[in-house]
Amino acid sequence: MRIKSNPGEQGAPRLDPAAVASFFSKRAEKAKTIGSLRAVIYQDKLPDLAERRDVAEKALLLPKLALHDHSRLLDIGCGTGRWAGILAPLIELYYGTDFAAGLIDIARAESGAAKNVRYSVLPSKSVSLESLGESLGFDRIIMLGLLIYLNEEDVFETFRRVAEVASPECRLMLREPVAIGKRLTIKEHFSSDLDQIYNAIYRTDSELLLMISETLEQAGFTLIDSGYVFDQPDMNNRVDTVQKWYLLER
Repeated sequence: MRIKSNPGEQGAPRLDPAAVASFFSKRAEKAKTIGSLRAVIYQDKLPDLAERRDVAEKALLLPKLALHDHSRLLDIGCGTGRWAGILAPLIELYYGTDFAAGLIDIARAESGAAKNVRYSVLPSKSVSLESLGESLGFDRIIMLGLLIYLNEEDVFETFRRVAEVASPECRLMLREPVAIGKRLTIKEHFSSDLDQIYNAIYRTDSELLLMISETLEQAGFTLIDSGYVFDQPDMNNRVDTVQKWYLLER
């Protein structure tokens, strides 16, 4: 079922967290046959597109993080840790979290014995320095494609948690698929591309900006730049959504 609604409309559809959890548990199983990259970029039947998207996203977003040798980076909703390999050699600490234990198992296996890479099975709304076993905040935080799987209250709580674990000076990168026109909620929809039942909320750009304003900006973050992830039409093969990035700084 695909439901369109106006931003801020009362009674907008909600996600069933159990259905979302089931989806990602099955993605972890599917990664064993299609590979960890295709499993989290959702191009099961178009492996070349998954690889091109991964390369293009990293080429665009990595320089915007302005990393340095002593950066401590938190990747909330890290999935299979597809960013760990490119980030860990550049920084002091890469820490990935995800609520899906199966995805974290894959991330740990693929990171091997890297001494500056850590992972925790943790929902985004429960992230804290205590739950991460850390005493120092993070000066770089990324959340890539996470918010579409959260209901409103969990997005707000996740943003509040981000503000708490962030260092006084921090750069935050968000990347989300954004609805074009009206908000789009997908509930119990069978995806023939994935051969799975899929659930997600695609918010509009204005909705995301308002949520950022009411939480992160109140905690000292400023939106310094934003834009589209993919320039080429063939890289964004959806008619209702488009990939956008948002860079904030405190």
